[in-house]
Amino acid sequence: MSIFKILAYLNLVIFLFVMLTTKGDRNRNFIQFILISYPILAIFVIPLMDCFDTCVYSFLILFYKRRHVSFPSGIIYWVFFVLLLISIAMGGILSDDLNKPEFMQYSVSVFSIFIFAKILIDELVDDPSFFYEVLSYLRTTLIVSFVFLCLQMVLGVEAFTLSKTINSNIILSDAVRYPSFLSDPQVYAQFLAALSFLCFIKEPGQAKLPRKNNILIILALVAILATGGRAGLLGWGVGLMLVVLFGNAKYRVAIVVTCVALYLVAYNFQDSFAIFKRSGDMEETYDFRYAIWQDAIDIFMKNPFFGIGLGNYSNYVSVHNPDQVWVVDNEFVYFDHPESGYLKFLTELGLSGFVAIYGFILTPMIRGFFTYVKTRDLSVILLTAAVVSWMVGFWSTYSFGDVRIKILIVTILCLIITSKNRIETEQQAALAEVTEDGE
Repeated sequence: MSIFKILAYLNLVIFLFVMLTTKGDRNRNFIQFILISYPILAIFVIPLMDCFDTCVYSFLILFYKRRHVSFPSGIIYWVFFVLLLISIAMGGILSDDLNKPEFMQYSVSVFSIFIFAKILIDELVDDPSFFYEVLSYLRTTLIVSFVFLCLQMVLGVEAFTLSKTINSNIILSDAVRYPSFLSDPQVYAQFLAALSFLCFIKEPGQAKLPRKNNILIILALVAILATGGRAGLLGWGVGLMLVVLFGNAKYRVAIVVTCVALYLVAYNFQDSFAIFKRSGDMEETYDFRYAIWQDAIDIFMKNPFFGIGLGNYSNYVSVHNPDQVWVVDNEFVYFDHPESGYLKFLTELGLSGFVAIYGFILTPMIRGFFTYVKTRDLSVILLTAAVVSWMVGFWSTYSFGDVRIKILIVTILCLIITSKNRIETEQQAALAEVTEDGE
């Protein structure tokens, strides 16, 4: 039995033990366990289900207790969910060459992430202060990724990894691109960019950002350089522009300090980072991806409404676009996405599924902006910047193939969705405290 299987089974055993023995709110314990065990959630327990899926369905069947909370704003998300289910079902029915195992695996993962989101939203609505606990767990995950990254730098990526195979874009001729505990350095860059913005969020009562948060932000940016992920760095830059545009003077000072520190590190240690050794392959990389994107657009135009079937891209191109292939360990491996997350959704789910997915993403961001305009609470802008940074990198890398990125982005979206309720609760508490002090 491989070490990965041992870790997967051990995770499930610990999960069941925690659920059976701990007291208190099991729904909250479930969310906490998912965020604590985050690094190993992508390991498969059985062919169709990874650690995340097994924990979610085990919890749903054995431990879930429905929480009766009022959340009228959630109706629109049920509409998008139904539209997504219709798109998945119709794509599966209409596809002539559907890869049924992949279709089943992807379908299982779709339901599990929505179950997780529903439980998380209910907990955040019931107790708005849980928001800060979730942030704390996510920052801890960021720290764990740094520890993993350091060990890879010392021991080597091949000797210290949670992936069964080493991605072909990790070992370059004159550099190494580090993925930490994730599957791909570009995916890790997206992870780092998104979480760096969460470190800017202050808790109630904090006059200024804690020093440890500033350190985490700087380390995240240095780590992005080590991944060689240009899209991840660009995404962080776009998110930063959003924060600069709407942030106050204190945040601008923190950003300036961070950028200066990053520049000094990059200037003095540029030979140590893969991102500075990839300038020569930009044109070649773009030409390669452009050809793949053109093929994907053609696939979409032939299947515009419901796509070619969820998880069916690899099977489809093996028949219709056989040039989209890697050679891994002397074996042909067909692409499972068209070098773009957006085109992956368009080709596999068609326009209906694409609208549903980006309805889930853009609706809370738009509502969050209006919440910011009304309340001037910058946490909403920072959460939005985190999602925006991921969206930029998602254009060139389909990172949802790693369930941990899916969990991260869905968690941040849930934090945005429930932010209005949290901010109003905090403002009412602050008003009550002022009133009490005045009396």
